[in-house]
Amino acid sequence: MHQKKTKVLLIEDSPVDVRLIQEMLTGETDSPFVMECAGQLSEAMEQLDKTPFDVILLDLGLPDSYGLETFIRTHAQAPRVPIVVLTGQNDEELPMKAVKQGAQDYLVKGRINGNALRRCLRYAIERKHIQEALWIEDRIIESSVNAVAITNLQGHITYANHSFLELWQCESVEQITGRIIDGFWSKFAEASSIRQTVLNRGKWLGKIHGRKNDGTDLNLQLSAFIVKQQDDTDEPLCMVFSFVDITELTQLRRRLRTEQSFAGIVGRNPKMMELFDTIQEVAETQVSVLLQGESGTGKELVAAAIHNEGPRCDKPLIAVNCGALPEGILESELFGHVKGAFTGAIHDRKGRFELANGGTIFLDEIGELPGTVQVKLLRVVQEGTFERVGGEKTIRVDVRIISATNKNLTEEVAAGRFRQDLFYRLCVVPIHLPPLRQRQNDIPLLAEYLLEKALTEANREPVKISPDAIHALVDYDWPGNVRELDNALRYALIKCRDTLLLPEHLPPKIIQDHIQTQVVRRKPRKRKLAAESVWKMLEETSGNKMEAAQRLGVSRATLYRFLRQSQTTSNVAPQ
Repeated sequence: MHQKKTKVLLIEDSPVDVRLIQEMLTGETDSPFVMECAGQLSEAMEQLDKTPFDVILLDLGLPDSYGLETFIRTHAQAPRVPIVVLTGQNDEELPMKAVKQGAQDYLVKGRINGNALRRCLRYAIERKHIQEALWIEDRIIESSVNAVAITNLQGHITYANHSFLELWQCESVEQITGRIIDGFWSKFAEASSIRQTVLNRGKWLGKIHGRKNDGTDLNLQLSAFIVKQQDDTDEPLCMVFSFVDITELTQLRRRLRTEQSFAGIVGRNPKMMELFDTIQEVAETQVSVLLQGESGTGKELVAAAIHNEGPRCDKPLIAVNCGALPEGILESELFGHVKGAFTGAIHDRKGRFELANGGTIFLDEIGELPGTVQVKLLRVVQEGTFERVGGEKTIRVDVRIISATNKNLTEEVAAGRFRQDLFYRLCVVPIHLPPLRQRQNDIPLLAEYLLEKALTEANREPVKISPDAIHALVDYDWPGNVRELDNALRYALIKCRDTLLLPEHLPPKIIQDHIQTQVVRRKPRKRKLAAESVWKMLEETSGNKMEAAQRLGVSRATLYRFLRQSQTTSNVAPQ
C-alpha cells in the first residue's frame, strides 16, 4: 500500500528558486511530496479552485501582487490550507506580519536547506490540523481557565494557552515551543511514564503534587488524551495536556476530613488523620505499599482507598487472600495455569495478576505466603513478568501491588520464614493501622456509622444507640477491632425490637466487661477525693472530665459536684 503524498503548491515567480525548492522536495527517490507551481497569484487562484492542496509555499513578491495583501488574498481563497511564507534575506518584518495574520511559518530564501524545508512543511500541516481539531482559532482553549498545552506525538510543545504560561511561570509561548512537556512536572511525578501511558492507552487521568521553586505546595489534576485525525485514517495527531490547580481544594478537603471520614474510613482520632494524609500521598504514586495492623482494623478499606484515589481508579482492583488457599491452588490463583497443567485443568485460566493488569492487586495476609510462591512473586515485583503454571510463555503485566499482614514481617524475615529481598520490595511505604482500643474516641462515631449501614442493609426503621450502650461499647477492649464492633451491632439489632438500642441488647461478653468496669470504678468512691489528685488528673487528661473521672474511679456527677464545691473554697485550686 502506497503512502499518500503531500501535495504542495509553490507560488513563486523566480525560476531559480522554483528549481531549487523542487529539487529539495521531490529530488529524492520515493519523496513524500508532490509539487505544482504558479508564477502569478491569479494563476495560483485558479489552481486552488481546481485542486485540493495540503500546504502552500508563498512568495510575497509576485508580478501581480505584493506584500501582505498577497497572503491575505491567498488565505481567503484557501482558508483551511496551511501557508508557509517565503521572504528575502533583507525583509523579515513582512513575513512576521503574515504570521500574525494566520501564516503557519516563514522561510528566508538563501538560508533554506532540504531538511529544514521538509520539516517546516510537515510542522505547518500538523499545526493546522491541531488548530482545526481543537478550535484554537476560535479562542476556546485560549480562554479556558485550565492550563492547556498541545504537543506532537514526541511530546514537544506546539501550543500553550495563557493559563499554562501563568501556571508554569513562563513569559511567552515562543519561550517554550519545542520543549518536552515532561520537563514541566518532572519534579512532581514520573514524567515519561505519564506520556507513555497516553500514547499506549490514549488517555491519562490523575494527580501530581510537589513544591514550587518558592517552596509552596502545588497539587494538580492532570488529564491528557490523544487527538486523532478527522478523516478515514483515524491516525493519532497530537496530545493534549490539561492541568487544574487543586492546591486549595486539597487543603480544604484535608480540613474537612477532620470531621469524620475519608474514602469510607471513619475516624477523627489524630492517628486516623495521619492515616488519611498518608493514603492521599501514596495514592498518587505507583510504589508498593505494605499495610500492617491487627485483624479487623480495616486494611482492605485502606487498600481500596489507595486504589480509588489514584490514577488507576478506572482499572481493576483484584484482592487475593493468601492465607485462605493451599500452596498449589494459590500459585494457580495468582499466576493462572494452562490446560493440562494438573488434574482438573481442563482449559487455560488467567491468574489474578493478569486480571489486575493496568490496575491494582491486593495481597491480603501476605505473611502466610509459602516460600516457593515468594520466589515467583519476587520476579513479578522486580520485572513484571511470570509464566502460568505449566506454561512456557512469558507474560508481562503492569500492576500496582498493595499487600497486608497482621504479622510482624521483620520478625518473620529474621526467623527465615519470609524472604528479605521480597519484604523490601513490598514494603516501600509501610502503613500501620491503629487498633480500635487506641482510638476509643472514634467508637461512638464508628458505632453510629456501622449501625446506619446495618439498618440500610436490613431495610429497618431508624434505631438510636442509647448513651448507656455507647458507654458499654467504649468500655470494651475490642480485640477484634472494627470487624468485631460491626458484628456486635448487628447482634444487638437482632435483639432490639424497639427504636432504642440499650446495653442489654449487646453481646453478653461486652455487657459483662461493662459491669466489671463499673464495679471497679465504684470502689474508689469510698475514699474522699483529694484536691491535689483531681487537679493533677485534669492536667494529665488535658481537661477531659470524663476521662479524668474514669481514672479517679468516680462518676462524672461526683467529679462535677467536687469541682462546683471547690469554686467556693479558695484553697482547693492550685496556686
